[in-house]
Amino acid sequence: MIRTELFVARRFLVSGHKRFVSLLSLFSVLGILLSVATFIVVMGVMTGAQSELKRRILGITPHIIVSRFFDEPITSYEELTDDLQRQPGVRAASPFLYTKVMVSREYLTDGAVLKGVPADGGVKGQELQNLVVMGTFTLDTGQVLVGSVLASRLRVMPGDTLEILSPLATEQTPLGTVVRTRRFRVAGVFDAGMYDYNATLIFGNLQDVQRLLGWSHQVSGIEVDLQDPYRARQVARRLETRLGYPYRATSWMELNKSLFAALALEKLAMFVILALMVLVASFSIVATLTIMVSQKTREIGILRSLGMSERNILRVFLYTGMLIGFTGTVLGLLLGAGIAYVVEHSPWFRLPPDVYFVDHLPVMLKLRDVVLVAVVAWGTVLLTSLYPARRASRLDPVEAIRYE
Repeated sequence: MIRTELFVARRFLVSGHKRFVSLLSLFSVLGILLSVATFIVVMGVMTGAQSELKRRILGITPHIIVSRFFDEPITSYEELTDDLQRQPGVRAASPFLYTKVMVSREYLTDGAVLKGVPADGGVKGQELQNLVVMGTFTLDTGQVLVGSVLASRLRVMPGDTLEILSPLATEQTPLGTVVRTRRFRVAGVFDAGMYDYNATLIFGNLQDVQRLLGWSHQVSGIEVDLQDPYRARQVARRLETRLGYPYRATSWMELNKSLFAALALEKLAMFVILALMVLVASFSIVATLTIMVSQKTREIGILRSLGMSERNILRVFLYTGMLIGFTGTVLGLLLGAGIAYVVEHSPWFRLPPDVYFVDHLPVMLKLRDVVLVAVVAWGTVLLTSLYPARRASRLDPVEAIRYE
């Protein structure tokens, strides 16, 4: 009986008085097609942007930061670093030191964050080496790496000298108490792909930063990189339990919690808006099926008189709507995937990198998103097909044939 219902549904779909119903069916398919294609492209762009943002954050941000409450410095950090490196899931661990500084060259002055790391760059040494766009990757004593935006503000190039002043550290001189100041040579300029990092961050040798602050053997915390960065929350909780008070472990997800929450909310809002657009497109199916019911009254009466039940007639028109929805959804998925590929690889969709953190629109189509779009589209079509299908199934066969 299912084959019979599908056969009748296809016949109803492609035939009609002066082909009017067929034309309406074509427009219904186009409406679903364009809605689904737009759905796919927008979701792909938003997913790609989130993925690219996470990649760039992970390129310079450690997966976990182990520190003390109230930002108290950590002493005897070598033993703690060795202990963290032996924990399951941990790939590497290294100490670091953060401090706010004033940096100047001749008459130009700016605020910055000086980060002291081991000479090899610490857990992000390889990534940091790949980010250097001018000069060389060197963090030997007396040398620093400067963000590209900050370097432009101070007009410095590799080989130039910077004067770094720490307002948080003082020393006694014959002239009284003065803030600590040290001179550093710019070894290289890096581009992290994130404006905030490029505009404020300076990398220096850990021992140099300790001497600038007057710290004998202390650091701000321990950076930890994991084999799987997306298990950072679970590993951080486990490390906190192991270390106990006064230590705390903060994952990169928690450090960027507000940013990711805003992106997730934006993606959800776009999903709702696009789902409503699919719903609006599905209303054309209601119109198509309603007109089809009025034009096929005689045929419905004949089918009922031949033994088809109300349920069979209901299925015929449901199958008709589902055929429209299935065709539009499949073609929309293919069209959306094609547009997404063009957007990703075509030079026509380039963005100014000095305004955005990327130079092109990143697109990533995940199977989960594609399936979700297909389910929403087809489910919406099914729901909007129920009313005209129920109306057709309730026609009295005797009355339908009599007036035809």
